[in-house]
Amino acid sequence: MASVKITELNPSGPLTGSEVLPIVQGNDTVKTTVQEIGSFTRPYKVYTALLTQSGGSNPITKRSGNLTIGVTYFIVNDGGDSWDFTNVGAPNNDIETSFVATGTTPNSWGNDGALEYNEGAPVVTVLENTIGNIYWTYSQTGLYQANSDGLFTLNKTFGQGTSTTAEDGTGFKVISVIPNNINTVNIYSTNPIVELPFDTLLDNPPIEIRVYN
Repeated sequence: MASVKITELNPSGPLTGSEVLPIVQGNDTVKTTVQEIGSFTRPYKVYTALLTQSGGSNPITKRSGNLTIGVTYFIVNDGGDSWDFTNVGAPNNDIETSFVATGTTPNSWGNDGALEYNEGAPVVTVLENTIGNIYWTYSQTGLYQANSDGLFTLNKTFGQGTSTTAEDGTGFKVISVIPNNINTVNIYSTNPIVELPFDTLLDNPPIEIRVYN
């Protein structure tokens, strides 16, 4: 049976899932990661996050400065070139790529590089993501979307939200997570007492999206 000594692991901090581990298989030593081992033992990929949201739709274009971690940005065609956002969460630097910022300072804004973001879209604290590039948009009052490039497999995607209430009932709200198609999962924030959707109800509730193998 293969074994890994504790001294072989990264001593500088907790495991992130990407550390390479030597595994003995027969007479050969192969390499894998904690993340890959987890994919064998768990029958789904998962995205869990905390969401905050305030205000209505308000698109803004940004051409310089720092980004805000957890905000979704969209690379727009503004006549520029040579930008590089891959160190702050972008999977690539292609025009029309969307990504959630994981850092504040891009490698380069290039020649007139530009990003667009919507102040009304959810800001996320990602707790775990083994699904892939997921980003967020504002659709309408009380409706937001988790977006992907075909990662939400039809009939294999599950969503879970939350419901909360205060003793007097005034804080009652329901956050629903409903798979829509292979590209989007809808997030509804509603007050069921008055049966209406509302913005500003996302105050760090947890949500979970699973895509089963």
